[in-house]
Amino acid sequence: MSDLRDILARTLAAQGALVEQIQPDGLEIFAPKHLQETLELAEWSRVGFGTVLPEEAVRVSLESGWAQRLLQLQGLRGKYATYDLPFGCPSPPALELERELGRAFVLENATFRMKDVAQAMSFYFLLVFHVTSTSDDKREDVLFLCINESNGSMADHLVSPLLAKLREERRSRAADPMQVELPLSLFGQRLRELTSRRLPRVIRTRLVPFLAGMERRMSRDLERLHAYYSDLQSETAARLVDRKRKGGDSQAVEAEEKRLQAIEQEYAAKVADLDRKYAVSIEAKLTQVVRARLPVLRADLVLLRRKGVRKLQMDWSALAKGFDQLVCEACFGTPRSFRVCDDKLHCVCSACMTACLACAKEYCRACHPVRCPKCGHGRQSQMARE
Repeated sequence: MSDLRDILARTLAAQGALVEQIQPDGLEIFAPKHLQETLELAEWSRVGFGTVLPEEAVRVSLESGWAQRLLQLQGLRGKYATYDLPFGCPSPPALELERELGRAFVLENATFRMKDVAQAMSFYFLLVFHVTSTSDDKREDVLFLCINESNGSMADHLVSPLLAKLREERRSRAADPMQVELPLSLFGQRLRELTSRRLPRVIRTRLVPFLAGMERRMSRDLERLHAYYSDLQSETAARLVDRKRKGGDSQAVEAEEKRLQAIEQEYAAKVADLDRKYAVSIEAKLTQVVRARLPVLRADLVLLRRKGVRKLQMDWSALAKGFDQLVCEACFGTPRSFRVCDDKLHCVCSACMTACLACAKEYCRACHPVRCPKCGHGRQSQMARE
């Protein structure tokens, strides 16, 4: 919990409070009036973060409402920051770099050549999202997206080392990382498009354990429901057959038939209730944006497909010691391998270079996002299948 303690200590000190660290893992606070009102603190108070609290301390955790109160206190401060982090850029051997590029950029139906490698400075967006998933249970999470502005590639491998570097710079006795106005090389519309298409994929991946647990509970409830109403239905059907066999009163037979229909309708209604109960609602809120300028090795590539030639650039991050990952130019996914179209040499995933359902002609969804160029068949049914 030291990160949360340090964040709270710096925030309170910046707001005019007197803050002192105490043991075990706590803070002693003398707060001005506006902090008392916003954070619901007394003028003098103690807070703790560990399993063992200091004497007279109140426990602080992200689940206890402190996160919302801190956000209210911060307002727009800290929402956006730009940093210039110039540090040494050790260059790996050219042969090793080329091998790593061959693993990072795999082509199924084309080839490429690395023409040149040069040192450069690249701009990265680090986007921080607060994600709330609500069903029969509630889960809150923090997700990160890192995007290379120069070519729109994803740099998720850069998130952890970049955060560690920013913390290191912040905690060092040297001056804070230089905040500068950096030129925007990736237009806002393109950034929003990349984010809106990429974020749902990241959320789905992160929510796999949450969804698996929810599906287990739903399956268990469906099995109990099915067993209960199956028994009712079997008993009612047996009585109906028995009455018909014995030539019972027509009104009694009709009552059993109506009871059987009512059981079926009630079962369908209960299943619908379970569907609503276990439906997942997801809210993603952008909480912070960091732009950082970092040193990279920029590889100039020549993409070759039949007689077509296209120039590309890929950045090797010195901080993460790896290449950024190019995205599919149709669906913005990050596949392990790409296929290259003949028309404009788009790099797309296999799902975005499949055959048309109507005419069986293979076509590129980046070139023709709406319908097949040969027969005009739309993509609705294709997208449903995928």
